[in-house]
Amino acid sequence: MSPKETPDEGGSGMLAGLLAPLRLPERTLDALDAVVEAVANLGPMRSELTRVRKQTEPLGELIPTLERLLKQTEPLVELLPALEGLEETLATKLDSLHEVVGGLESEDSHLNATVGDLAREVAAMHKTLSGLQDDVQSVTDRLPDASRGPLEKARDVLTSGSAGGQE
Repeated sequence: MSPKETPDEGGSGMLAGLLAPLRLPERTLDALDAVVEAVANLGPMRSELTRVRKQTEPLGELIPTLERLLKQTEPLVELLPALEGLEETLATKLDSLHEVVGGLESEDSHLNATVGDLAREVAAMHKTLSGLQDDVQSVTDRLPDASRGPLEKARDVLTSGSAGGQE
């Protein structure tokens, strides 16, 4: 029977005083409540730990494979300095090629300008040749007839064919 359940008020004070040392402090009761609550959470935590353990079990089998891979990649570490040297060489060559390409682009630009100039000159020459062809044709048309004599031909040329046109 707890001290509050005693029928006698006066006796309850004395009984409460006698039982006081047996009562646990309130902080201890709070701590016990927290422990009880934590114990209630142990079930889900245990199942979660079991799940994680099952998921991580295969990792133990992967460790030998990982060690083999590390041994296989050790020679690759030795190749790194050679690869770095190759990278530097390629970078140098790439820079040289960049300079050459720049020079070629400049030459290409110069060649394009020169070809344009040549095309204009060829067009002018073509025009001149065309004019010369017209002149040759005009002169050829004015030549005296080959069946006539040399004096007639000379007279025709000198008179621009006016005498030949009268015959």
